Amino acid sequence: EVEEKQPFFKDVAEDWFINQKESWSTKHISNVRASLDELYIALANKRINQIQAPEILQVIKKIEARGSLEIAKRTLSRCGMVMKYAIANGYRYDNPAGDLVYALKSKRVKNLASLPESEMPVFLRCIRSYPSDAQTHHAIMLIMMTGVRVSELLQAKWDEFDVEGRKWDIPEERMKNRLPHRVPLTDMMIAELQALRLTHNQDLLFPHRLNNKEPMRSESILAVIKRSGYAGRMTTHGFRSLFSTVL
Repeated sequence: EVEEKQPFFKDVAEDWFINQKESWSTKHISNVRASLDELYIALANKRINQIQAPEILQVIKKIEARGSLEIAKRTLSRCGMVMKYAIANGYRYDNPAGDLVYALKSKRVKNLASLPESEMPVFLRCIRSYPSDAQTHHAIMLIMMTGVRVSELLQAKWDEFDVEGRKWDIPEERMKNRLPHRVPLTDMMIAELQALRLTHNQDLLFPHRLNNKEPMRSESILAVIKRSGYAGRMTTHGFRSLFSTVL
C-alpha cells in the first residue's frame, strides 16, 4: 500500500534541482537541466523506489552510443545525486546509479597525450632544434613552466606582467573557472619573457603574424610538436598534465 504512494522520479528530481540551483551558474543550471530531460525520457513517471540499476544503465548507454561519453558520465552522476536526495528523504534505501560508472566505456584520452618526465630533455632538444619562429619556441617554454592553459597564455597581454614584482596576474574573465589567477615568475620564465619582448612591441605576448590584434593559434604550437616527431605522444594540454604530475 505505502509502496505505491512513493513519488515519481521526476518529482524528486525537480525537488532536488530547485533545492540546489541557487548556488549554480547559469551554464551549470542549463547543463543539469539537459541531463534531467535526458533521464525523464525513460524514468519520469517511474516510482523513485522502484527504479533499478539496469533501467538507468539503459538510458546512459543510449547517450554513450551517440558518442557523448562525457555527457553520459555527467548524466549518470546527476542521476546518482537525485537518488542520494531520495535516500535522504526516506524514499528509498540505496543508490542504484552508484556503481554504474564501471559499466561505462572509458574515454580514450588521445587528445591529452603527455610524455613522462624522463623524456623531457630529449623532447626539448628536438623542439629547440626545430626551425620554427622564436615566438612559438617561447610559447612552448612558457606553457611548460607556468602550467596554465594554452588559451590563457596565448591571450596574455604585457600589462598583466609585473617582472619587478615577479608575478603574472591573469584576470578572471580570461580564466576558465572565472577566478583570477596569479603565476609567480621564476628566473627562467623572466628570461623567456625578456627574449620574447625583443621580438615585437605589440600589446599581446603572442600576436598572430597576419593580424597583431589577434593571438597566435594553439595549432601552430601543436604543429611544431608534431613535426618534431611527437605526433600523438605530446600535446599542448600534455604540458599541463605533466606539470601537475611533477608537482
